[in-house]
Formats: sequence, structure tokens, C-alpha cells
Amino acid sequence: MKRLLALLLLAMPAAAQAPDAAYRAAFSAETLGRPLPGPSVTNGFTMLYRGTWPHAAFAVAQDADGRGAWGIASGHSTPEAARAEAMRLCTDSARNARTGPLRAECRIVALDGAVEGHAPIPLRMTSIGPFRASPLHYHSGPERAAGVVVWAHGYGGPDRDLRGLPVPGFISALNNAGWDVLRFDRHPGDDALHHALPRLMQGLPLLREYRQVVLAGQSRGGWQALLAATLRPDLVDGIMATAPAAHGEVEEDRGALAMEDFRRHIAALPRDRPRVLMTFFEGDEFDPSPAARAAALAGLQRSAPTLALHPRGPARGHNGGTDWRFTRDFAACLLTFFNGPSIAAPRGVRREGCGGG
Repeated sequence: MKRLLALLLLAMPAAAQAPDAAYRAAFSAETLGRPLPGPSVTNGFTMLYRGTWPHAAFAVAQDADGRGAWGIASGHSTPEAARAEAMRLCTDSARNARTGPLRAECRIVALDGAVEGHAPIPLRMTSIGPFRASPLHYHSGPERAAGVVVWAHGYGGPDRDLRGLPVPGFISALNNAGWDVLRFDRHPGDDALHHALPRLMQGLPLLREYRQVVLAGQSRGGWQALLAATLRPDLVDGIMATAPAAHGEVEEDRGALAMEDFRRHIAALPRDRPRVLMTFFEGDEFDPSPAARAAALAGLQRSAPTLALHPRGPARGHNGGTDWRFTRDFAACLLTFFNGPSIAAPRGVRREGCGGG
């Protein structure tokens, strides 16, 4: 048995192994020091901060009784601005804690790639066509990576630039498993589907060197991933859409149109590929019916793994995927769904957390 296990490990691509020791140590709970940090602080730093865009900072305060507060800043024009915003958010959180103000003061744990107590993490500022590398995620390269995840943000209107938003924390679970992370960031003036979708499609052939390609995104970004997979399923191995939407706030006739369009597009997915995971949150003003959309997806007759997450838990609303509790509860599903054999992938509708994968 030991010899068989050794042979299997040797046969695994080097890419599928975890990031190197120095990277793991920098972005570990140990960096946060004592007392032991709670799950909110730990997820914020070890998972979410890694998806930030420079200039970015993470601040934390931890009381002796174990209570903590944190603040994160991403996409600022200068390091000083990022530092100030992270400290402001952390201080506000510490002062307004539900159980009373914290005594500990906030401190900066990370500023761009400079992480407290560790050698600087080099920022990766490269591009592949329309896709930009996520600067603080670990990068293995096409030959070593288990695959690549392309994350696309939502749409906030022509006057709101979302290109500096962090990639959600749950994407770091795949990065831990050896997946590279790219960002499909769009100028708000060019983010209509007729602008952005052709750019996405033109970029897909550039990713062929990777073993697997997963298109992921929130809201408009998730909707684009679905459409791209129906147009070129041969170039897409997986979809991970969080609160996919493209119809604005849904009410009455617009809600019916949104549901009709959703059913039409998922019906166009081939039976055998790609793997499809979508999340639908209660309280989402852009979703005509989270339960109905989850059931429609799970009801497709497909041989490829197909999973609808419809959380019962505290993560709610259109931006529920950015809640650290969603990462805590459901990131394990991503690992078994995209990183494991097809037979082990969860399917159907999942409402409870995925602690067991």
C-alpha cells in the first residue's frame, strides 16, 4: 500500500501540490499571532486578503479574551491610502463590536506583499490577453498548475469601477490546491454584455496550455461565464457562478424574463461538460426566485457534475459570496467539485455547509 501511494504521489503533476512553504507560512493564521484568532479574522486574512488588488492592506485587532476585528482595503491609488482605509475599517469594527468595544488597537498585518514577520511576497502583475493575474495568489504556471480559475466581478453601473475589488475568499481554496487565479476585470463603460462577452471569448483560446479552465464570477461576471460555456464548451471545463444576474432588480415581468433567460441558457449546456456549480442566495434583489433557479439547475439531465448551492445560513443577498461565512461553510464543496474525480463531486441542491466536502 505504501509503495502504491508513493507511485501515485509521483504521478501527480507538481502543479497539484500546495503553494511553497514560505507562501503558506506568510498567509497562515500563525501570522496573526496570539491570542488565537477567530474564524472571521482568519478567513479575512488567509483567504480574502490574497485576492486583493494593489494597493491593498489588512489591519487586525485582537483582545486577550479572543475577540477580534479586522479591516481590508483593496485597489487604492497609493499604499498610504490602503493603509489608512484598512485601519479605519478595523477601528470602526473594534469600536462597534456587538459584545462591546475591543481594548486592543488595530495594527497593519499586511501591506501589498509585505506581510508582518515574513519575507515580502512578490506581486505578480502579468496578463494573458484580457486576463490579469491575481497579484497575491500563488502562481504555478500552466505546466505545473492543476488548472486556472478566471474570476469576473459584477457590474455596478457605468459610474462605479469594480476593477479593484478583491477576488472572493473561496477562490483561495482552489489556489491552495494548486490552481492559478486570473481576473477578468472590465472598465465600467465597456461592461455591457455585447462588449465584455466577445472579449472573454477571444481570451479563452489563450488558456489552452492549462490542464483545466474554470470560469467563475459574481452577478454579471457569473452570467458571462454561463454564456461563454454554452458558446464554447470545448474551451471551458467548469463554471462557478455566484448570484448570476444580468437583468437588474427583478420585479414582476422583469422577474419572469430573468427566469426565462436563465432556463434557456442552462438548457444550452451540453450533457457531458463543463462541470457547473452555481450559488443562489436568499434575499437577493436581483434573483427572481433562488429556490426555483436552484431546482432548475439541479434538475438538468447531465452526466457532468452539476451542483446548486442554496445556503440556509447567514450569507445572504446579492453579495452573499463575499461573506466570510460563505467561504467557511462552502469552500470545501469547491475542492471536491473541481479538484476531485467526477464520481466524488457533490450534485443536486446543497443547502447546508460542506464541511465534509
